[in-house]
Amino acid sequence: MTVPSLACTTIKMALQTWEGCGPEPDRWGDVHADWAGPERLAYPTAQIVQMLRSPDYLRFSFVRNPYSRLVSAWQSKLAWDDPQCGQLRASIREACGYPFAGGQRAGPIEFRDAVECLLANPAVFDDHWRRQVDLLAADVIDYQIVGRFERFGQDFHAILCRLRAPARVIDIASRVFNPTGPMALAAVYDPPLAGRVYGHYIADFETFGYHRDTWRSG
Repeated sequence: MTVPSLACTTIKMALQTWEGCGPEPDRWGDVHADWAGPERLAYPTAQIVQMLRSPDYLRFSFVRNPYSRLVSAWQSKLAWDDPQCGQLRASIREACGYPFAGGQRAGPIEFRDAVECLLANPAVFDDHWRRQVDLLAADVIDYQIVGRFERFGQDFHAILCRLRAPARVIDIASRVFNPTGPMALAAVYDPPLAGRVYGHYIADFETFGYHRDTWRSG
């Protein structure tokens, strides 16, 4: 199971390359297209159950500090004009009273504004902003490995070696296809905002062992 804002592009590129259906590296965005590979629902129910529960399959995913994952989602989807999120950006600008330019509200979406709108109406936001515990559905999927984004290269390499992946797949897995620039968490969080984010994602913090004060040093 891949979690948005958590190296999911690299994971999909590696696995699709292994399956022989991966796009060219310069077209990495195609890994997320509907036609890129079969979805789980394309398989018979009995096979889906086997995939989710049988020890014959290696089920893995990754988790990430909720503070940094939220910043990454903002950088990737809202801080620039991603065409997929135009309506969401427009709603944030409207809610926060951004000034008009060219007949519509405009201007860069500030991180605090994005978070305030998320906390006020989380249903408007997509999976990039959902809690990881909900996305992983560990009550349904029996994971053998849950790696950490903070040591992604090491953990994913170990998974692929365990699966005996070919060298070309391991090479793909070492690349970064959709990076977001480094940003000190303390530059965008303060105690009140961090406290509200902690409250919203408390299940992620507690389930995956991330401390509530990691925004101070991340």
